[in-house]
Amino acid sequence: MQKIIYCGTPSISLKPLKALEDMGFKICAIITQPDNNFGRQKNSNISPIKQYAIENGYSYYQPNKIIDIKNELESIEADYLITCAYGQFIPDSVLNLFKNCINVHASLLPKYRGGSPVQFALMNGDKETGISLMQMVKKMDAGDVYVQKSIPIDINDDNGSLFDKLGNLAYEIVKENIIEIFNNNIEPVKQDENHVTFALNLKNDEEKINWDQEDEKIHNFVRALSPNPIAFTYLDNERIKIKKTSLMDENDFVIIPLKMFFPGEIAVIDKKGIVVATKTKFIRILEIQRQGKKMLPASTYYNQKNGFIKPGMIFK
Repeated sequence: MQKIIYCGTPSISLKPLKALEDMGFKICAIITQPDNNFGRQKNSNISPIKQYAIENGYSYYQPNKIIDIKNELESIEADYLITCAYGQFIPDSVLNLFKNCINVHASLLPKYRGGSPVQFALMNGDKETGISLMQMVKKMDAGDVYVQKSIPIDINDDNGSLFDKLGNLAYEIVKENIIEIFNNNIEPVKQDENHVTFALNLKNDEEKINWDQEDEKIHNFVRALSPNPIAFTYLDNERIKIKKTSLMDENDFVIIPLKMFFPGEIAVIDKKGIVVATKTKFIRILEIQRQGKKMLPASTYYNQKNGFIKPGMIFK
């Protein structure tokens, strides 16, 4: 029986692991990020992979750097290292311990190398994305690609829903191909370096909405950061989170001309939400959260005479 060490951290990492289990491989150990490195709040959240390891009796490691447990990994004498959204660079000295090291990456490489491929696919308004099975090398996501599988991106997908879809796709692609890869029956293909793009993790200040751009770009930005970490803006010097928006169609016609409003200005608050001007069209906010408050439907502010959010105010 082939012995595998598995590395992963967020929920999408669970699906390839389950595929390996369902195929009968022996999972010798699981490696995931330290608790204080998982999640934006850095408050000792535990990763879904660690939780799964605990519940299913797996040995697991949480090194600050994977090189710190090189001796332990060597003693396990596993055949393969499989990773999915692990979140750390793995040096050659660790990769060389195994017959082969394979990464399950959530993009159609060479597009979106890096830690946030799903966010960038949404932000850029891509119509499709997918999963790549690739050889691991020291350089980030630069290894040869064994196989890819794609899915369409729906206009209403957000980061959460697309992660779920890609998780299911990752399960399928691993189950369909991993044995063939182990048996050297699939020849990996080099990535075209002329078409490489990167999807690096966003910094906190990069999660702020720029209202002076096209409505579709704003909508894509909001859904790329939903349900976590959630895009933000400012209103009357208060930090406001915007979790969900919708594009305006012909049935949402706003009589007032767009040119009468500044980008970010609230035009109307109706039963559907908060209508805001952008550079090109109006956009509707559907879910909004004031600082220190709960996330609410934006329609909550409809007909509030003394409400905090009113037409004429400007998101900045």
